Amino acid sequence: MSCNCHALLKGRLVRAFVVFAAILILLQITLVLVKTGQTASERDPLADALVIFQELGHRTPLLRHNFTQRLLCWIPSRPSSVRTKARHVWATWASRCDKTVFISAEPSDEVPTVVLPLPEGRDHLTIKSMAAFSYLYDHHLHEFDWFLKADDDTYVVIENLRLLLSRHSSSQAHVFGYHIDHETLKQGYLSGGAGYVLSREALRVMVEEGVRKDRCRRDGGSEDVEIGRCLETAGVKLDDSHDMFGRKRFHPFDLFSYLTNKEGFYQQSESKHFLVSHQQEPVSRAACPSVVPSRTCIQPT
Repeated sequence: MSCNCHALLKGRLVRAFVVFAAILILLQITLVLVKTGQTASERDPLADALVIFQELGHRTPLLRHNFTQRLLCWIPSRPSSVRTKARHVWATWASRCDKTVFISAEPSDEVPTVVLPLPEGRDHLTIKSMAAFSYLYDHHLHEFDWFLKADDDTYVVIENLRLLLSRHSSSQAHVFGYHIDHETLKQGYLSGGAGYVLSREALRVMVEEGVRKDRCRRDGGSEDVEIGRCLETAGVKLDDSHDMFGRKRFHPFDLFSYLTNKEGFYQQSESKHFLVSHQQEPVSRAACPSVVPSRTCIQPT
């Protein structure tokens, strides 16, 4: 008798859980419909459910197979940071791009490197980025749809990035990233630390109308500001990178700052974020997992 009661109770709990989950999904779909201003009769309920699961960051094989656009990731690096940073980036998120290149002044056996004989150091990040985009234009423009630039201390959730890009055409000029206002730029610029991504057309226009016509600064200044200036000069507009709930997708600070609402001089009022990228957390603020024994790290989930 006790066994039958136990089985009956277990069955009721399972049914209650299924009903509760279904109610949550319906509430989420209703929220999306309200935010987009569309009625249920105007949308396919199954499509709504898929959007909800995608926005929640679920990475199922079915959804992953829908990402047909090809993504190239390029990462500025230097010989001294290959073992401490670059090789760990390559061992984690960067290997999920369709192609990844590390731009450095010297070759490396540990990561796929493109050697550009350029001066190293923070004062020369602008020339490295300008030269890298020119290289991508010359060698890979027609092979890939999107071109992501991310530093070797940035972590990118590639599946979430692909979801964002899958809703846009690379034949149109699109640029996504963390937007920052600037007093000398009408449309501001995108944070270099958070990473930014250009469509094929945006890359083409920036190089042809900006870099190759000497309308962009070759070196010096702040790299992300100068890239933003180059894009504005070439006539490429920056896109809104927020998700359907108004959350930021790109983040220039480490996760600790967002979890504790400490975002430095870019203090934000909102507290909700949907992760595409973030700066990895310094070792002094978090224990590094053994699989990422670098100067910066991210706590694995």
